[in-house]
Amino acid sequence: MLIAMPSAPIAAKVDWRIDQPGQANRGEWTGKRRVTLLSAAPRWFAKVTLPPIIGEAQALDWRAFVVDCDGIANSFRVIACEREQIAGAIDVRVRGAGQGGHSLATSGWGAAGLKLKRGQFITLGEQLLMLNAPVVADANGQATLSIKPYIRVVPTDGAAIEVKRPYAVMAMSDPKNGWDVGIGQNYSVAFDCEEAF
Repeated sequence: MLIAMPSAPIAAKVDWRIDQPGQANRGEWTGKRRVTLLSAAPRWFAKVTLPPIIGEAQALDWRAFVVDCDGIANSFRVIACEREQIAGAIDVRVRGAGQGGHSLATSGWGAAGLKLKRGQFITLGEQLLMLNAPVVADANGQATLSIKPYIRVVPTDGAAIEVKRPYAVMAMSDPKNGWDVGIGQNYSVAFDCEEAF
C-alpha cells in the first residue's frame, strides 16, 4: 500500500545512491576485463534524515508514519528534487506504445526549446529515471528522452510523466525502524529506504 509521508518538517538531508549490478570477468591469458550489466536490476536507495524535532506534538505525524510503514511492507514517495524542475502548464506524456530501454518518445512539452537538463529526473510509471541528455522540444512540443537506468516497466501510449516534482516510490530497507528522543523532547528521525515500485 502507498502511504503519504508527513509534509512537515521536511527532510534536512536525503542521501541518494543507485545500485547498478553487473558481473566482471577477466581473461586469464589477456587480462582484459569484460563487464555484463544487469540492465533491468538497478534500484535507487536513499537515507532520509529529518532535522531535530523539538516537542512530542511536532513528532507525532512522523512517529505514526514510521509505524504505518509496517516494516518493509508499505511504500511511500520520496521527492527527488528540491524545487519544481520546470514551470508552466505542460502535460508531458509517452508518445507511442511498447517503449523500453534508455530512450523514450514524449509529447506535451509546449513551445520549442530546452526543457530539462542532463542530470535532472522524471518519474514514469512510478520509476525514477535520470536524464542522460538535455531535453529539447521541437515545434510540436515533442522530445525524445535519453534516460538511465533502463525502463523496467514498459509504459502505455499516453501515460503521464512527472517532470515538475519527480519522485521515487520507496519502502523501508529494514523492518526495524523508529525514532530517538532525548532530553527536552528532542526527537530525531532517520531511515534507509529502497526503490519499491
